[in-house]
Parts: sequence; C-alpha cells; structure tokens
Amino acid sequence: MNKLLTFALGVCLTCIFASSAMASNDIVTASDHEAVLEIAKGFGSADLSTTGKGTPVLKGRMDGTKYAVWFAGCSDGKSCSTLQFLGVWKIKDFPFEKVNTWNAQKMYTRAYIDKDGDLILEMDVFMRYGMTKKNLEEMFDLWQTSLKHFSQQLSQSTQP
Repeated sequence: MNKLLTFALGVCLTCIFASSAMASNDIVTASDHEAVLEIAKGFGSADLSTTGKGTPVLKGRMDGTKYAVWFAGCSDGKSCSTLQFLGVWKIKDFPFEKVNTWNAQKMYTRAYIDKDGDLILEMDVFMRYGMTKKNLEEMFDLWQTSLKHFSQQLSQSTQP
C-alpha cells in the first residue's frame, strides 16, 4: 500500500511540474518581439523594425487603420517591459470635448492631442513578467475594437 501511495504521489507531482512547464511556454513578454509580431499578424498586416536607436517598433494596419506598437522600457532593444500601442491622426482642431468624452467613457485607452496638434490614441500594456499568448491576443483584440470605435467617432466628428 505504501508503494502504491508513493507511486501515485510521484505521478501527481510529475503532472504538476509538466503542466507548469507547458504553461511557461505559453508566456510572452515584451522582449519576445517575434512572438508579438506573430500575434499582430493575426489581426492584419504587421512588420517589425527598429529605430535608429535600436528600439523595436511594430507597424501594422487593422481594418484599414495604421497603428504602431513601441516596445518600451528596453535596454539596448532587449529586456523590454511594456508594449505601447499608438494610433496617430493628422486632424487639426479636433474638439477637446470629444477627447475628454472618449477618456471619460473608455477604460483601457486614452486619447490626447500632442504638441504638434496630432490626435493620438494610446494603450499601454505592462508585460515585464509576461502574459499568456491568449491574453496578449485579447489585448490586440481590444486595440482593434478601440481603433474601430475611435475611427468611427472621428468620421462622425469631421462630417459637416
């Protein structure tokens, strides 16, 4: 009986460790540039490049809207901690009231007008310790929905 109990306990521990190891393979961090790119490609076109300073940046298009994902908090383009999703519109004199309404009603994204007068939609995703691929796909889905709704609001606001 004692041998059977020891065997059963060994099998249970093996299963626990195996599932833990499998789960860690499903974790993506902001340093996994290629893994982030592959997820982005599931939502539209996307390419990965680097800035002159070596910072990785993903540029893509979802439903016709251009966007970028900056890999932030990096050391020499590596060990990144955050993904910063950005949409930029060259719309001058966009009403601040519309920006404020968006920010008051939305939880994960924020809109603002930058120093050049461009309209910005932004979403930050902290990933220092990673997240599952499924959760990152959900973040991209949230971004796609936000881009769509924001673009709709822009088209309504710019019509005479």
